[in-house]
Amino acid sequence: MYAICDGDANLQQHLEDYGYRIQQCTNHFVKTSMYYLWKEQYPKEERMRIKKEISGIISTLKNSVKKHRMDRNFARLEWRIDKTQKELLSIASGLLSRNTDSNAAKFIIRTAGKVTLFAELTSRGIQIPDNNDHVENLMGIVGQRIKKNRQSWVDKNLEIMVNTIWQIIA
Repeated sequence: MYAICDGDANLQQHLEDYGYRIQQCTNHFVKTSMYYLWKEQYPKEERMRIKKEISGIISTLKNSVKKHRMDRNFARLEWRIDKTQKELLSIASGLLSRNTDSNAAKFIIRTAGKVTLFAELTSRGIQIPDNNDHVENLMGIVGQRIKKNRQSWVDKNLEIMVNTIWQIIA
């Protein structure tokens, strides 16, 4: 079983306890990394440089998945997965060299192996998305419908939303 998650460590741990393998949403991976760098008061130029580097690494992996899904060169895809993880860990090492308590670095280290699951599964013929944007958009649409007329988010409304989403994606 697989779950695509944002950067919430508690949610990921809970799902892992139930046997799920986690695909760290690639979009949330970049955003959460940038949030931690902002919290650590990195200058904006430095944050943007790191964001560009991380986004480029992730984008290259996504393009490799598309290419190697077609040409079935899974050995080359495995090489790209390893290179992606090494490059992300290298960024984390650089952050740790500047600040041994860097939460950005700790986040990257904790999730670097999870951000490549979609690529690993591709080499086994299993396709999952690399991000959860489609589900978040759906939840927003359903949430707007449920919460109209100034309703509150009570258990009943949340249950309706979860059941509606489940029916759509199941």
